[in-house]
Amino acid sequence: MSAYADTGFVVSLYKVETTSARAAGVMGRLQAPVWLSQLGELELRNAFHLAVFRGEFDRAAAALKWRLFQDDLQNGVFAVRSIRAAVLFEGAADLADRHSARLGTRSLDLMHVAAALHLKADEFLSFDERQRKVARAQGMKVHP
Repeated sequence: MSAYADTGFVVSLYKVETTSARAAGVMGRLQAPVWLSQLGELELRNAFHLAVFRGEFDRAAAALKWRLFQDDLQNGVFAVRSIRAAVLFEGAADLADRHSARLGTRSLDLMHVAAALHLKADEFLSFDERQRKVARAQGMKVHP
């Protein structure tokens, strides 16, 4: 089984949030590595910088969290997968046509689902309910 994680799920593993315990529990049951797209990696990096901007932690803490993520990449907990932008956008556009009028899904959420589909992930990790509905409609098992 292969799993793809959206950014919100991964952020909750490095930043204390109400969803952190559930995310950690899911990670404990999965076979590594959990896949992310380059989009997810960028969003994670930016999430740490935004946390500094919002005063949630300082630059040193943000740098430490980024290093911890890099360590997890190196240790095989996560794997960042490359997807050509044209393929990602085409997949997201198809998902928009199929689901957005009914579910109200945002473009970046569709891009994560499109990435997971392109990578042939069996499982989709997300706390975003609209994103979860699209992934489920596309046949993926959704956690948590």
